Amino acid sequence: MKHLRVIVWIAMGLLPAVGVQAQQVSSRNTLGIAMVSVPGGNFSMGSCLVRSERDVFLGRACENPDHDAKMNETPQHTVSVPAFQISKTEVTLRQFKQFIVSTGRENLVDAQFMQHNNQGDSAPVVRVSWNDAQDFVRWLNQVDGGGWRLPSEAEWEYACRANTPGRFCSVTVNETVSAWTADNSAGHQHPVGLMLPNAWGLHDMSGNAWEWVQDCWTDSYAAAPTDGSAAQGSNCSFHALRGGAWNSPVWETRAATRINNSADYRGNQYGFRVARSVR
Repeated sequence: MKHLRVIVWIAMGLLPAVGVQAQQVSSRNTLGIAMVSVPGGNFSMGSCLVRSERDVFLGRACENPDHDAKMNETPQHTVSVPAFQISKTEVTLRQFKQFIVSTGRENLVDAQFMQHNNQGDSAPVVRVSWNDAQDFVRWLNQVDGGGWRLPSEAEWEYACRANTPGRFCSVTVNETVSAWTADNSAGHQHPVGLMLPNAWGLHDMSGNAWEWVQDCWTDSYAAAPTDGSAAQGSNCSFHALRGGAWNSPVWETRAATRINNSADYRGNQYGFRVARSVR
């Protein structure tokens, strides 16, 4: 019976399948945030659009076009990402509460915050703006040493893809996307870490909550950095989010999907995870 239960859990995407080589947790900070070491490397960032038959004939089409790709995911380009650490899961409500209590930021806990953070302390915190995430990171640097930050878009996508060829961060043994989406979430976020991790042991990179990243928003990758750093700009009032959320259609949880919002907007599905540079 025990073996049958494990097989069922794997089929549901609640346990890693055989062959998934998860990275070991390299450290935990004072809040209990588990960090995974991501090796440096090169990868193809973004998507390749589906082209016309004429483009294919003239050699202007890529080998693996994505029918769900958007223009803001192009042009696909090679990025060299240095080694870094990223949190194994999204920042949880429990961890964010510690920040609120320690800093006296009770003003964050309004009726909307409580309404949308009602799935327990192990669920990802949501209704967090980019500015709120920056405040959390600054506080974390004070209580747990330096180097804490949001991941860049390139770091996030590189960690999501984990040297695998698919369009999604994590899939089950039968190629079903392993993520909390509009198809299975029952209309709310879920405790972190229940779905199958990706090949580097990261949970919920697809689905559950949209994740703020460091980058200023750009409408394309035409002038994007190729060294893994965050995109900067003269107007950084809007920032990128990645990964999709519990109310996203499955296609929106692809590794390349990106959206944006203003730095002060507290979306009902907006959370984050933290990163740290390797010293």
